[in-house]
Amino acid sequence: MKDSEVQKQTIAVIDIGASAIRMIIAEVGQKGEINYLENLHKPVRFGKEVFTHGMISSASMREGIGILKDFKSVIDTYGVKTIQAIATSAVREAMNRDNFIDQVYVRTGIDVEVIEGPEENRLELIAVEHALGGKVDLEKKNCLIIEVGSGSTEMIILNQGQVEITRTLSLGSIRLPEQAVAGKTDPAVMQRVLKRNVHEVVTYAAKEYNFDQVDTFIALGADMRFTSHQLVEGIKDSFVILDKKAFVGFLNKISKMTPEEIATQYGISYTQAETLFPSLLVYSNFMNETKTESIIVPMTSIRDGLLIEMAQMLSGNKRTDVSKQVVNSTRHLGEKYKYDKAHALHVASTSLKLFDALKQDHGMGSRERLLLEVSAIVHDIGSYIAPTSHHKHSSYLVEAAEIFGLRKSDKNIVANVVRYHRGTSPRATHVPYMSLPKSDRAVVSKLAAILRVADALDHTHQQKIRNFTMDRQEDAYTLWVPEETGDITVERDSLQEKGGMFSDVYGAPIQLKQGNPIAK
Repeated sequence: MKDSEVQKQTIAVIDIGASAIRMIIAEVGQKGEINYLENLHKPVRFGKEVFTHGMISSASMREGIGILKDFKSVIDTYGVKTIQAIATSAVREAMNRDNFIDQVYVRTGIDVEVIEGPEENRLELIAVEHALGGKVDLEKKNCLIIEVGSGSTEMIILNQGQVEITRTLSLGSIRLPEQAVAGKTDPAVMQRVLKRNVHEVVTYAAKEYNFDQVDTFIALGADMRFTSHQLVEGIKDSFVILDKKAFVGFLNKISKMTPEEIATQYGISYTQAETLFPSLLVYSNFMNETKTESIIVPMTSIRDGLLIEMAQMLSGNKRTDVSKQVVNSTRHLGEKYKYDKAHALHVASTSLKLFDALKQDHGMGSRERLLLEVSAIVHDIGSYIAPTSHHKHSSYLVEAAEIFGLRKSDKNIVANVVRYHRGTSPRATHVPYMSLPKSDRAVVSKLAAILRVADALDHTHQQKIRNFTMDRQEDAYTLWVPEETGDITVERDSLQEKGGMFSDVYGAPIQLKQGNPIAK
């Protein structure tokens, strides 16, 4: 057997959605190349139940577990050792989601992770960039990326390749506005209802971004891939470009057909036929809010994004780095709340310098470093509401925001770090802090202590201290700044006031001095 064959690994990705459970089994090579072996999907009723009654019924739960048992049998046949299972909008919103996830694990051994909208956005962007393969230069485009799912619509706006806005909208091919019901509402009425809803979304988002600037419209999703296959013969590339007129023509054609007729003519399930028109109508209405005349449809999905990331990790190849996108999304949040940009970015830079200097003391890695940077950028956004207790305001603004690429657990850490950048240290009576896992509470304390120091060093918001050297001793940490920095009395006093948490966490006080460290 060749060495290259020995190093191949077979992995499985499972996506539990609102209308179907889907699975990809693929072989990953030593350089991260992917060979697809199986692509399975089975319909479920999770979305219809959750969006109507708030829960997954016992019958649907049994059905879903049965599907996953069958998938597990296929997984075992291939000898798969690595499984990544995710659940999106329907399971995420189900009141009994914990029971469902527990039963899935108990009965199948599959551990399901419920992901939030920003994490979906991150995986979708990875999939899009991989599918386009550099043939569309996103860094020179202003893109609107839309994926209409059964229960939610994911929206990403890229401005010259940088994430500007991300939104998870409670609008999908199953979850339509109350005035519109798939398969039952007159198409003209549905058009008016959806047009109004989409326009309201765009009007709100236009406060942060001008949709007239969009020059590239990218549409993800199974319904758009299906439509592409109807309009383009023999698709072999990883993406296609559809003419707007051809797309509208297909939309008008199916608007005159019943779900039964669509299912019969195109050989698809009734469930997919029932939601095809409303799904494409949502895409159409978003496109009409821009001046674009074509649609880029990647032949990919969130599952491919997850698979690509797993392949990169298992092969040891460099992972797709979205940290710049996370930071850019965070800066956009700061701009939304009129932050002091110079102060925020300076505190972020100082925080990272401190983090790197303390590496052997805190034992944290790149994930925590990114969360510290995010926290520093938005630590003062609560001042938009009121200067008094702005740390608390900042915390709940972060909790309510969508920050691209951050999981809910990540955002919980950031919200708490922001909460403790001033004021009291974490206490046992603070519910948001105590609700975190023990390991995350330790991360919050270590990052918040660093952020307090960095914030104190720019107490005047004048970015006076730009360079420093840390002298680490057993009984004290000393930050030395050059003589030419000028008077640092205010910063020294501020550090003395805010440095208590640092002393508690790192076991020694920190002080600010001027000059050069004395060699000992």
